[in-house]
Amino acid sequence: MKKVIKMIYRIVLIVLLIGLITGIVDYFQIKNNNFPLFALRKYEVVGKKETFRGLFYKATRTVTISQDESIPLSKDFKFTFLIFNLPVRRNPLNVEKDFSVETTEEKACSESKLYYYNGDTKIYTYCLDNINILDKGQTTSLKDYLDKDISIITKLENFLFVSSNNTKMTQYVDLEETNFTNKGLSLIKCHTTDNNDYYLGPRALELQADFCTTKDDIPKEEAKTPDEVAPEEEEPTE
Repeated sequence: MKKVIKMIYRIVLIVLLIGLITGIVDYFQIKNNNFPLFALRKYEVVGKKETFRGLFYKATRTVTISQDESIPLSKDFKFTFLIFNLPVRRNPLNVEKDFSVETTEEKACSESKLYYYNGDTKIYTYCLDNINILDKGQTTSLKDYLDKDISIITKLENFLFVSSNNTKMTQYVDLEETNFTNKGLSLIKCHTTDNNDYYLGPRALELQADFCTTKDDIPKEEAKTPDEVAPEEEEPTE
């Protein structure tokens, strides 16, 4: 009997220790704008409320855009450990950026426009007239910047936050508090087997039917390969 009680005591002690450690880890995960590691997630469409349940804790947030959005995009975070409500003052976002983005939005738009193509990557815009990069005191159009450094599009991803994600595309948006853009920016990255296009638009960009679909819109002069270019005819010699 004593052995059984001793075993039960050890099991309870281990469970308490695991619950305490996982609760502390996930509490600081949320405070640092990361998802908890040891929780089950449940999402309620009505009210857009998501719940994270750990062994001894419950955390909730209100979703602003979609269930896939990053922690910084959410609001009304609450964390309850056993019966204690712990304050969730998340760490401020310190985005160390070496450039910023300035855009001019269209007042009316109906379709995406091919903005840039380098033979491999297509970048479209929707509801944007101009996109400029402010780097080291100089203003350069994104198109010219892409000609020099195509990796700028990947850098944009790193300064934005995931707002939605599915098997076809991932959407990123910026936060007003980071001051990364003047009017807000949304970036959609397509990731299907036959489409790796990008779409840039305002922060409130809504998905359109033609996004991440393969389009036959490459300018003819850019679509030609060297083999397809007819050689110049030599002038007849006398």
